[in-house]
Amino acid sequence: MQPEEQIREILERYKRGQASPQEIALLEKWYERIIGKEEEGDQDTAGILSASDEDRLAGALRMVIDAQPARDFRAARRPFLLRPSWRSAAVWIGLIVLGGWSFIQLHKRSQRSPDPQQVAFNEITTGYEQLRKIILPDSSVVWLNSATHLSVHPDFARHRELKLKGEAFFEVRHDANHPFVVQAGNASTVVFGTAFNISAYPAAGQLRISLQSGRIGVRYDSKTGKTEKMLSPGQLLIYDKESGTGEIEQQSPGEMDVWTVGRLVFYKTPLKEALAQIEARYGLHIIYDDVLKNQTITARFENTALEKVLEHLSFGWDLHFSRQNDTLHVR
Repeated sequence: MQPEEQIREILERYKRGQASPQEIALLEKWYERIIGKEEEGDQDTAGILSASDEDRLAGALRMVIDAQPARDFRAARRPFLLRPSWRSAAVWIGLIVLGGWSFIQLHKRSQRSPDPQQVAFNEITTGYEQLRKIILPDSSVVWLNSATHLSVHPDFARHRELKLKGEAFFEVRHDANHPFVVQAGNASTVVFGTAFNISAYPAAGQLRISLQSGRIGVRYDSKTGKTEKMLSPGQLLIYDKESGTGEIEQQSPGEMDVWTVGRLVFYKTPLKEALAQIEARYGLHIIYDDVLKNQTITARFENTALEKVLEHLSFGWDLHFSRQNDTLHVR
């Protein structure tokens, strides 16, 4: 068995909670040393681990990263290359932390006993023009859209609770003894082993929860108190924050996660919120010169350049755009 395969097995055992104390110490020591060097701006790899240990871990983690890449929309058309030398670790340390390696840090923190009166959630974020895939300690997968904040309960092994600001697509591993709950604004989504999408940008006037497969229960604030609804595959719940009302629409399940591969999809989306998504996707600052019309957008763009998106919106929705650097004026 190759050294890389042995280290990969250690990573898998760690994930399942079966790694030995010696194996855990090796992995955590490497992780803590790398983060420390990164914060100090020191790229020298000499130190706690031997060169052979570093090379073995680098090879195994490289395989994990290849399977779970972080994506940058600005480089979506260019192949992602990893430098072969371990001495270039600083180039991809960030990907390790936010990709396949993230479950180690979350799992490590989950072993602590947090104060129940003051739980400090662990936060994972994306910036503009970014898309990331996260694997949680229970093997559930989360795709984070641009400008998104996901907070994970520090004792996730026993409390599968998350808080979301932005948009994420979840593929949840079933665990009848530990409900999977996502808090987004005034709505809580209880999951029973399923695939679903939540769009909950703080500035948006709507919160959208769509179910691709399985089943979920959604509880949200309304004028009459707490309202609960169960969603079936292909259903989209649109919750209006101002009125406190929720409506269910039918949507193709195949459309609910297409943004995870770079597509841009709107389904009965208010114009201002569609432009907010464009702002996050393309890294723009949008200024409204006039009051936007009260209309919605239903459209799909296949990895389209910004100019093509704006051209389509101008023709279909009578909008006029002018751009100066990263600022886009809408009228």
